[in-house]
Amino acid sequence: MIRSLSNGLEILIYLNRRDSASAGELSSQLSIPRATVYRILSTLFDKGFVYQHPDDQRFHMTPKVRVLSDGYTDEDQLASISRPYLLNLTKILRWPVALACIEGVELVLRDNTDKASPLAIEHFSSGYRVPLLGSASGPCILANLSIARQQDILTVLNKTGRLREQSDEDITQIIHRLKAIRKQGYSVHSRQRTKSYVGYMRISDLTSISVPIAGQTKEAIGAITIRYATDALTREKALDDFMPLLAKTAADISKKVTSNNIFEESLVASN
Repeated sequence: MIRSLSNGLEILIYLNRRDSASAGELSSQLSIPRATVYRILSTLFDKGFVYQHPDDQRFHMTPKVRVLSDGYTDEDQLASISRPYLLNLTKILRWPVALACIEGVELVLRDNTDKASPLAIEHFSSGYRVPLLGSASGPCILANLSIARQQDILTVLNKTGRLREQSDEDITQIIHRLKAIRKQGYSVHSRQRTKSYVGYMRISDLTSISVPIAGQTKEAIGAITIRYATDALTREKALDDFMPLLAKTAADISKKVTSNNIFEESLVASN
């Protein structure tokens, strides 16, 4: 570990929590030698991240510290919070699990445990985009949004021609299906996966089960999805085996999200 960098980050974290501090306070509270504190504060001052108030000589952060969080979104924080929960799911259930969020009118894979799962047939990368209605996650999240947001998203998909590409249903039929998904608490989607080998093609079915993660207003901010080979077990067996832990994990992540107040500003703005 680079000690000076570690100490500098600790100082910024402390200032963020306390608004201001003296050099002596930083030294005693963080157990950093006072001379080191002064050197770090001098560097942060030169770079424009802190300033010293002339009246009380206490150090404050400047607005420039906001650039340190530019590009770090609520979805990034959700992925960070969810990561250990996803890994625990795969450790217990063996199959790969993923976290997905809706961005605009697209479904985006934020994280997954494909590499940690001994049973993963496919490997997706973070940021992979999936057709919103051609998945378990998309309808699962949509089902747990307000009717107004559902209609807005589906209307855009319809006007851009993507609704017909992803579903044979019209908006009214889709909303009716979303009501059923919301009532049962999960969404299921099956698809064929075709892979070419030398001299032949292999076709295998994959099934996904998705549960929503609730945000501050109880609307879905994402979904956890487990993916398994359809032939490996019946849907009833999969639901019996997977749903209790999936639902508990989603609830635990939701509690963590609420305690960390993420998505709070965007939800307030939307209301």
